[in-house]
Amino acid sequence: MSVDVINRPDAPDLHVQDVVAAGELESCNHLLDDPEALNRFYEDKGYILLRGVFDQGSVARARDEMLAVAAQMGLVEPGDPTGKWTGKPSVGGMEESDLYAGIAGRLIEDPANQSVMEKILGEPACSVPIVQYRTYPPQSKLGTVHQDGFYSPGIQDYRPVWVSLTPCTRDMGGLALAVGQNKRGYFHNVGKPNPFPIPNDVIPAESWATTDYMPGDVLIVHPCTPHCGLANNSDRLRISFDSRVQSAANPSAIAATVKSFTPTTVTVDADRVGEITLNIDEDSYLRPINPGVRESFDDFVNYMKPGMRLVVVRDGDRAVMLRKAAEG
Repeated sequence: MSVDVINRPDAPDLHVQDVVAAGELESCNHLLDDPEALNRFYEDKGYILLRGVFDQGSVARARDEMLAVAAQMGLVEPGDPTGKWTGKPSVGGMEESDLYAGIAGRLIEDPANQSVMEKILGEPACSVPIVQYRTYPPQSKLGTVHQDGFYSPGIQDYRPVWVSLTPCTRDMGGLALAVGQNKRGYFHNVGKPNPFPIPNDVIPAESWATTDYMPGDVLIVHPCTPHCGLANNSDRLRISFDSRVQSAANPSAIAATVKSFTPTTVTVDADRVGEITLNIDEDSYLRPINPGVRESFDDFVNYMKPGMRLVVVRDGDRAVMLRKAAEG
C-alpha cells in the first residue's frame, strides 16, 4: 500500500511502547566497496548498517567528550568510560546543547572516517548542521516513532547518521527501524497537531527490527524510514548522537547567520556562500527557535533576531526551510 498523505484526526497513535522489534538488522560491510549494491540495499531496506568502520580512537575521544558533559550534570562519575548511571535524574532537553558543540563534527570529519562517509554517500561528504546528542539515563521519557524526512523538507540527497559511542545492547534502548517501509511515503498524520503522530495501523508489526550496537558501528537511516529509540532498561546511559551528511560539492543545507529581515524576506550570511536574501512565504518551513516546533509565518518578524544561527534550505531565492542550527 502506498501512502501519499494521512489525514485522520480520529486515528489512534502509534507509541514507542507498542513497537516490538523482533527482527535483526543486517550488516552491510560486505557491500561497502560495491556502491551500486550498497545503494540498492539502502533503497530496498531503508538503512545501511556498518560494523566497526569508524576509527576506534576517534570514537573513544567522542565518547569521553560526551561523558565529560554527562559528568558535569552528575549523571555519571568523572572518568567512567562505561557510562554507568549515578541515579541522578536528567534535566532533559540537552540534545542540542552548546556543551556538546563540535563532538560529532570532529568524529565524522576525522580523515579515517571521511573515507567511510564518502563510500556511503558515493562522493565526498560534509555534515548537515543538524546534530542531536543523547545521554539518556534508564527509564528516560520515550520519544516518538517518526520519519526524519518529514521534518526536514527541501534537504536533498542527505543521509541521516546514527552512532553509538558505548556498547548499546537491546536493553539500553538503541534504534529500531521499520525495515522496507521507506518506499511508501510519509506516515505522519497531518490531521493531528505537531508532531503529527503516526497512526498505529499503517506500519506492519513484523517490519520492526533492531540489533546490539557497538562503538564504531554506523547506522544510516533512510529519511523515509520510520524509526524510534527503544526504552533504556539497563543501568547505563545511552551515549549516542545522530547527524546527517550531504554532498560536499553541492550542499542543499547550509549554516547561516541572520543579518536582517522583513515580513517576507530574510538576509543571511551563509557559510561558503556569502550574503543572500531569501523570500519567505506561508509554505516555508519555519523552525528557527525550537527545532521541533513550526512557527507561524504571520509572526515572522516578531520571533526573528539578528545573529540567529540557522540551517537554511533554499530553492533559488526562496527559503524552503529555516531551522535552528545545531552545529555538531
